[in-house]
Formats: sequence, C-alpha cells, structure tokens
Amino acid sequence: MIKWLQVSHHGDQRGWKQGHPRKHLDAVVAERICRIKKNRLEHKYLFGSEYVQMDYCHLYPEQETPSIWYIDQVVRQAGLQSKKPKNRRRGGSAYLLYPIESMKRLGLIQQSADFIGKKYIDGSSRPVTIFSSCYYRPFKMYYIQRTEAEKAIFAMEILVRLWADYPMPHVFRMDNAGPFRGTGHSPRCLGTFVVFLLNLGIVPLFGSPSRPWTNASIEGHNRVFTEKVWKKNRFRGVEDIDSENDRFNAEGREFFQFRYMSLAERYHGRRLAPSRKIEMTELRTRKNKKITFVRFVEPSLDEPRAHIMVMNERVYLPEGYTHQFVFATWDLQSQALSIVSEYQGAIKPILHLPFKINV
Repeated sequence: MIKWLQVSHHGDQRGWKQGHPRKHLDAVVAERICRIKKNRLEHKYLFGSEYVQMDYCHLYPEQETPSIWYIDQVVRQAGLQSKKPKNRRRGGSAYLLYPIESMKRLGLIQQSADFIGKKYIDGSSRPVTIFSSCYYRPFKMYYIQRTEAEKAIFAMEILVRLWADYPMPHVFRMDNAGPFRGTGHSPRCLGTFVVFLLNLGIVPLFGSPSRPWTNASIEGHNRVFTEKVWKKNRFRGVEDIDSENDRFNAEGREFFQFRYMSLAERYHGRRLAPSRKIEMTELRTRKNKKITFVRFVEPSLDEPRAHIMVMNERVYLPEGYTHQFVFATWDLQSQALSIVSEYQGAIKPILHLPFKINV
C-alpha cells in the first residue's frame, strides 16, 4: 500500500491520477447519454437519470451500465438537467418529529393515492377528474386515470383493476377528504373506502390534514402530471386525455418492469383475483384490524388545549406535544386509540383511550 501511494500514476487501467477525483471520462458513453437524454426531453414525460439509465441498458445491452452518479454528471455538464422546484422545504419533518419509523413498521409494500384537483378543457365547463396512485415502498410506480367524479366507488374500481396486475399493498396512504375517510359528520364511523381496504387486509393510513408536503410521493407525482401532461397538451376531448394518460402510464410500467419487477416477485406480493367479491358496506371482522393516522398537534382556537382530530372526534393531548407530529393507531378489535410520539426512531407512548366504532 505504501509503494502504491508513492507513485503518481497507476497502471491498473483505471485512468485517473493520484490526487484527482475518480471519474469515468468516456466520450462515447457521454455522447450516448446526452443523445438519450435529449430524446427523452423531446418525446417522453419521464426523463430523470434512472430513465436514461434504463434506455441505455436497452440500447446497449452488451455494454457496462453507467451509474446514476455518472449520468447526473454528464447531464449537468451538458446543461441538460431539468430545473428543480424552488423553495423546497427541507428538514422540517425531522424537526417536527414526523413519525417515519412508525409508518415503516406498518407493512412492507406501501401505496398512496389522491384525486388531482379538477381540470377543465378549453370551451367546456364540465370538470375532468383524475385519480392518481403510486407505490412508494419498497418499489416505485405511478398510475393515473380519468374517472367520473371524486367518489370512493370510482377509486375502488380503478384499484381493483390495478391490483389484478400489480401487488396489493400492506399499507394504503391517503388524505382526509370525504371520498377516502367517508362523508358522514358523525365521529368514529367507518366509510366505504376504509371498509374496502380493511376487508382486503390493507392498513389504511391517513396523512396529516392541510400538510400535503408530508406526503411527498403522491404530491410530487401529481405535480409531474399537472406540469408535463396537462399543461403541455391541448386536449379536445376526454379521448385525448385518456390517450395521454395511457402513454404516461406506459412509461411508468416500462420502468417498473426494468427496475422493480424482480423485487416485487421476490416479495410474493398478493394479487387480487378478478372474480373475487369484495364486501364494501360492512366490515367482515374486527380481528387484527387497525386504522392509522399521522397528526399534527395544534392548540385549540376556542380553548387553550392541545388536540388532534381523529375520525371527526377531537382528542386532547398534553400541552407539551403542541406543534409536533404524533402517530395514532385505532385498534378496531379492542376499540381503543393509542397515540405515540417518535424521536430519532424511538417510540414513546402518550395516550391510550377507549375509541368505540360508531355503527
């Protein structure tokens, strides 16, 4: 090792000098990467470095695959990188004790969904509703589809078809809007969509209200759809929208098959048989069933008490937990609510109280 460090250049065919950073300086590879990147920028919706790497593997299967780091470097030097959104909030989740570990422990395969805000075609007052969903752990895939309205029944129809081809998640993450939570105003009621998930053995996970940045997976992809699909096309009818959605989904499926298909098969993900009948109106059993919530503790406007809202019911917490996140679990078998706080991966119980289902 001492002798190796004493020489200024090494004859091991690596091609870099001592005291200089290791670089893969290959003009041919760099030119290929730039050509692939430009083609994606002109003709594709998804053009990140991972997609460039996929195209490189398809075009040059006998060649060594360039790393993501090297592709980033080549693209940056060629001035082909896409602009990143400004004013990104960083570090806020850790500072506010966002319960990342508690969410990870819920299950291996996790998926998220949302309805993208209503869109309108020029010359028509009829709103267009888009349902979006993405797998975000342990693999990634994004899916969008036009639907009739922001209703649970349409979301369930889409997911039933999707889960016939792709793994059902162990955890399904969503916001607190009526289609997912249920439109009733009574506390502790189980909505149709929640019953649908529970009967399939999926843990519902409700995100923190009014804080979309905490669900970066689905919100980021919704922004991709809005900026790259909706704003860059001039749609004349819903048929044009469906066609572009299919093209967008095809790019996502291609990458899933390239990067994650073997991983999904390794986990033996469950598929939903097309002939299976799913009970959507009544919970078959409460055994081992739970609903989970990420909540931000805030002071009350009408009284000086810290609280969170869970299924339309106010739950009071000690004042010391104000202005931070907590994680709540509603155990339907014992009909009890448990609330914990998480700090650097360590979970501390805060409150445990009866929480009966309102039927």
